[in-house]
Amino acid sequence: MTYPNLAGVITKDDVYTKGTGSYAASYVAWARIANHLHTHAPGWEFHLKPAQDGTHLWKAPDGTGYLIGYFTGPEDQATADFPFPVMDNRNNPVQYDKISARALTDAHRRALCACAAFSLSLGYELWAKEEVAEAGVTPAETASAPAPAPEAKAKPAAKKQAAPAAPVADLAAPIDEGEYEIVIRSLTDLHSKAPEKIKELSAAFRKEYKLPGDAALSKQIKTQAHVQFINAFLAS
Repeated sequence: MTYPNLAGVITKDDVYTKGTGSYAASYVAWARIANHLHTHAPGWEFHLKPAQDGTHLWKAPDGTGYLIGYFTGPEDQATADFPFPVMDNRNNPVQYDKISARALTDAHRRALCACAAFSLSLGYELWAKEEVAEAGVTPAETASAPAPAPEAKAKPAAKKQAAPAAPVADLAAPIDEGEYEIVIRSLTDLHSKAPEKIKELSAAFRKEYKLPGDAALSKQIKTQAHVQFINAFLAS
C-alpha cells in the first residue's frame, strides 16, 4: 500500500515566524496544510477515530485526554493511528473532564498538521528542525525550490528577518491560540535562563498598558500589539 509523499511541498511563503532571535519559532498555519493536502493529495481525508463512548476524545491512564487521527485515501487506503494530546498553552496535557470545545478543536487542527507530517511527510521539515539545523539549513529552506540566480537571492532575504507580530493596522487584532503558545514558550524559556529579565518585562508591560501592579503577564497577552511589544523587549 502506497501513500503520497509530500516532502518538499511547503515553501518559504508557507512558513510564519513568531518571536525574535533565539525565541523565534516557525510554523505553517493549519489552513495552508489543509490546502496543500487538497491540492497535492486529492481524495485523502483526515479523520478522528471515535473513542469507546462515541465521542472523539480518548482518556489516557493518567486522566488526561487525547485524540487519534488518521488519513484515508481514495482507494480505501488508511494510515496508522496517530495519537495526539489535548494540551494547554504550556503544552501540558489537559485533564479529560476539563477539556473545553476550544481545546478540543485546537487539538484537532494541530493533530491534522502533526499527522500530515507523520503519515504523508507534509511539513516534516519543520518538525525535523533539530536535524536540519545541524546541516546548516533552516527548515523553510529545506522545502524550497532550487536556489535562484545570485541576483535573485537578495529579494527574499527580508523574509528571513524576524517580522513584526502584525502590520501596524492590525495591532488591535487578537492573537490565536498558536501565537499565544509561542509567546508563552519564549517567556518560559527566558524565565529559566534570566528570571530578572522577566521581572523587567512584566514591569514594562504593566506600565505600557497601565495595568495593576499584580497583573500576571501571561494572562494579559491578548493582541498583536502585546506580542509586538514583547518581541521588541526580547530583542533589545
